Amino acid sequence: MMHGVGRVRILLLLFPCVVGMASGCGGGGSKKSKIWVYQYPDFYQPSLKRVAVLPFANRTRVAGVGARISDTVSAILTNNGTYEVYTRAHLKDILAERDLADAGIIDGDVAIEIGRLKSVQALVCGVCDRYETATKHETRYRPEAIWGRNQQGQAVITGWRQVPYQWTRHDGFVECQVVVIDCTTGRQIAAVRQPSNWWASGSPPKYGPADAVRNAEQDQVARIARAIAVTRSRIKLKGKVLRTATDLYDQEWDWQKEILPSDEHFSVVVKLPAEADRNNFKITVVPKDRRDVVVEHAFVWSKANERQGFRFKVGPIVEKFGFGEYQAKLYSGPEPIARYTFKIVEER
Repeated sequence: MMHGVGRVRILLLLFPCVVGMASGCGGGGSKKSKIWVYQYPDFYQPSLKRVAVLPFANRTRVAGVGARISDTVSAILTNNGTYEVYTRAHLKDILAERDLADAGIIDGDVAIEIGRLKSVQALVCGVCDRYETATKHETRYRPEAIWGRNQQGQAVITGWRQVPYQWTRHDGFVECQVVVIDCTTGRQIAAVRQPSNWWASGSPPKYGPADAVRNAEQDQVARIARAIAVTRSRIKLKGKVLRTATDLYDQEWDWQKEILPSDEHFSVVVKLPAEADRNNFKITVVPKDRRDVVVEHAFVWSKANERQGFRFKVGPIVEKFGFGEYQAKLYSGPEPIARYTFKIVEER
């Protein structure tokens, strides 16, 4: 997998982990194609190297929740490798001196001071607002056969009755508000508020209320970490990832699957989801069923585009390889993730 930041320290993050790799490809991009990408927070810059995680304030009825969640976030960020992470232990003296052990979201002046004293570029701080369970019971009914015998003495269903049973659902809810503060300017550069809900249901459910809230806590930690760090994720490609066009008029592509020498140029148009932002890709054009690379182009995708076209000259391709079928291939690693077949044909 090529990626644009060049940070070999960035590791696969988070629990529950995503495992395995798929490199599905098909004509123009199969709806089932999935690829691995590095997902970048909007605020992220390679120059941001050192962050500190302050203990989250606890506004729930469960003691110690804020500190536990912030410590887990800190540990995951440390293992992820995007940043050098200053933990609560690194900040012990300044937290005690300024009574910040349960401060929640601090103001910009304090962030600037911590940054100056600890050589930290950004602070992660927050508040845990919700940590609770809820259980719901319902009486439901399932059909049950009534059996009897026919005139031949065979067992047969003679009717149905509705039998009541108890259905139960346990929900766990965890919600934290987290911000990232730039220690140079004192400004918030990111805010995360993504509530987590994990539930189990059944008669009885396989998991209890404690399991539900524990899993919701894990999901909340994962959401916070994904919003702050560069993470590796598998995303789905949808629709036609690759197509060929001869020109772009008023933001509309002139789609053509047959290219003429008189067109002079053609574009291989790529469509990728926003999650592919800042990742490296490569296009190659080859004669169909051959390995000779006609042209290739490497690029970094931007989520500012839904589609982006890459222009190639027709003449040099025809001179070297002639008329016939060609295939455009899109790569994000060693194997193509999408293919598109087109023709270069003689003038009609």
